[in-house]
Amino acid sequence: MKSRDLLSQLSSLESKLGDFSFEELTSSEASHLKKSFQAFKKDLEDRIWGETPRANQDEKIRIDTKAEVSKLIANVSHELRTPLNGIVGFANLLRESKLNENQEEYVNAIQSASTTLLDIISELLAYARTTADLGPNQNNEFNFRSLVKDVLYLASGLLGDKSIKIEVDLETAIPEVLIGDAAKLSQILLNLYGNAVKFVEKGEINLKINCLNLDAKTTTLSFALSDTGIGIAADKLKNIFTPYRQAESDTFAKYGGSGLGLSIVQQIVKDLNGDISVQSELGVGTTFTFNLPFKIAEKPTIIDKNNVDDILLEHLETVKGMHILVFEDNELNQRLIEQRLKKWECKPQVTDNAILGMNILKNSAIDLVLMDLRMPDVDGFEMTRRIRASADKTIRKIPIIALSADFSMQDQKDCKSSGINDFILKPYSPDELLLKITSNKLKTKATEELPRIAKSTGKQQRDIVNLNPLLEECMGDIEVLEELISLYHANALEFIGKSKLFIKNEDFEGLQFASHKIKSGLAMLQTFNLNAIVEQIHKVCRTTKDINHIEYLYHCFIDEYPLIEEQMTAALKEIRSK
Repeated sequence: MKSRDLLSQLSSLESKLGDFSFEELTSSEASHLKKSFQAFKKDLEDRIWGETPRANQDEKIRIDTKAEVSKLIANVSHELRTPLNGIVGFANLLRESKLNENQEEYVNAIQSASTTLLDIISELLAYARTTADLGPNQNNEFNFRSLVKDVLYLASGLLGDKSIKIEVDLETAIPEVLIGDAAKLSQILLNLYGNAVKFVEKGEINLKINCLNLDAKTTTLSFALSDTGIGIAADKLKNIFTPYRQAESDTFAKYGGSGLGLSIVQQIVKDLNGDISVQSELGVGTTFTFNLPFKIAEKPTIIDKNNVDDILLEHLETVKGMHILVFEDNELNQRLIEQRLKKWECKPQVTDNAILGMNILKNSAIDLVLMDLRMPDVDGFEMTRRIRASADKTIRKIPIIALSADFSMQDQKDCKSSGINDFILKPYSPDELLLKITSNKLKTKATEELPRIAKSTGKQQRDIVNLNPLLEECMGDIEVLEELISLYHANALEFIGKSKLFIKNEDFEGLQFASHKIKSGLAMLQTFNLNAIVEQIHKVCRTTKDINHIEYLYHCFIDEYPLIEEQMTAALKEIRSK
């Protein structure tokens, strides 16, 4: 038995010792027994914790217990998400088939129940992560009014048949583009909206947002969400943010819920350096108020929104005919993903066996691998390492997308170290899976199309710059040719400088325009490798908007350009010498 386990047993024994009847012992014997017991326990505690105050020991026990509970919740969430992924997926497939009215009603009921269950699981997992201090804050630019509009739309979907009026009042002074964690702000607002909808049968839910302070670089916003619901008694408000506690004992029976939502909200608000409070009156309504600091973006980033249907159709064409190997051990999920891929006219092969999977890779032209991380015999990380260690160069470079019902910070590190290219969390929507597959195929295609540039001396497999055709177009005028080359270099350097800034700000519209602008010049001087790279950047900006892919392509351009510039200088020198 470990020392800490023994200490736990001794603590339990100590509580029983206080109730023990010492009829068979004298008072001095009983006193000696208790003192001996306490001395032994203290000595054990000192060996485990060191000479620390009791309060610190209790804090360590509390932290250990908290970590164990968080780990347990995460594991349970994973086990629930896996079968739920199958239920949600097959319900989506059913909706896409021809259904009669009753069947459509049944499918809607399945989806509704699954969504409710997923919400509870997500709350549990979010609570586990916030209490375990997981999930770093993101600081990205986002359009504040668009975020509020999206949250309002989602909140309206929670109303069902209830006749509730939802209104939003935004102070005009709030900057259009802020820097902060948009996802966590959305989660806070949706949790509060969900709580309000639950306790309001009819009436109003109002969200008021004001600037508490505003300067050139920062602002603090005050959010007040009020409802005309059942309200909370004054003596119950103190427990409103306590996990698993609700205002009244019959609240769960009447309204449902896990009792975690408001606790999660408080954790997130604190994590974002904000504060939250509540005011309520029984039978009148409740108001939750929270304040959060944000940075202000220097220049608003406007992203061009293409027609979603057209993009999805383009993605479907991209994946059509792809040979995809799926590693998945859950039988329900095996059938689900196979049916989904076949519907997209892919050619899937599914297995949960490491040896069989490697044989498929050796004997079939596989384009992409979907890898479940939590297989029982050989997990997804080890399977990926085996693929990356293959003697076959083609197999080693196959893109691998991880599939899992949970994803911790350690998983993220393991994915990177084992060679996994991308990740998707179960349960996922069909569109999410489609976009992931398309994005990774485009990355692979770009890699294959880009030249293999040998940076050492000797033969180099790249474009050989030939200025003679352009010189003919310039009617043999070398000065005009030099002017065009000078303009070419200026445009390339401008593209490199601006693209770096656009990538940093994730300004896809600006980057798309810059890549379009430089294409004609690259084609004119017949530098087709650079043109191919820019074409890919332009396409990714218009479709997947995968910033990691764009960064890769940008660095390919930077690697290639100096070599082209060197060759162009040599070619011009040769023309001058004639």
